[in-house]
Amino acid sequence: MTMNKIILIFLAAVCFIQAQEYDINIWGVTVGSAKIQQDADNEINLILKSNEFIDYIFPVDLEYYSKFDKKSYTVIKNKKTTELGKEEQKYKAVLKIGNILVYDEKDSISLEPNTHSLLSLLVKIMNSPVDSIDTKWFNLENEGILYETRLLWNDTTTISISNEDILCDHYRLDLKILDDDGKVFDKTDYFNELFFDINSIRQIWVGKWQKQQRIIKIAIRNNLVNLNLTINN
Repeated sequence: MTMNKIILIFLAAVCFIQAQEYDINIWGVTVGSAKIQQDADNEINLILKSNEFIDYIFPVDLEYYSKFDKKSYTVIKNKKTTELGKEEQKYKAVLKIGNILVYDEKDSISLEPNTHSLLSLLVKIMNSPVDSIDTKWFNLENEGILYETRLLWNDTTTISISNEDILCDHYRLDLKILDDDGKVFDKTDYFNELFFDINSIRQIWVGKWQKQQRIIKIAIRNNLVNLNLTINN
């Protein structure tokens, strides 16, 4: 391989790194920050951290990773590392032959074809035109539980952030449980607990007509918590 090709590959890899940073608010109070980062076209990370004030009370550090098929967004690998106060949770799940997702080489669950992870679904939402995902049901797996999820386009609306008006497609995301017999963990982290609460209302705003497709805002609310991730860069 010539030096020019090596340089081009390196530059392509560097240029692909896409990171969006967010403020995390609960009931309007800023409690931390989040980052969605793609280091490749089939890998994505989501990181959520509490701020210094919350750290004094109850530090939170959540890191999620997914690798997926870049055409179908089917999950290939999931990883999670979380710290909630003194509690830690860590796992790796890998898709094996026969569409079997195996957690830490011991717990396994059979997936339907084209099953998404939460993070691969977010990439799909960012990169898909409205008419290809609106009202459609998709298979989704999270920590051994199988869901169906549906995206409903609500409207096109403008969100104002730092004196910038961003035109967005606004979706609601619905969930229903298909099978929880393969549930891997008795307890999960706060973000997963809130997002996958069947009674939660989940909304996503995706920026329109941008060179880099971005999720501008994620809002999740149930009877106890109203959590918002709002882009700040």
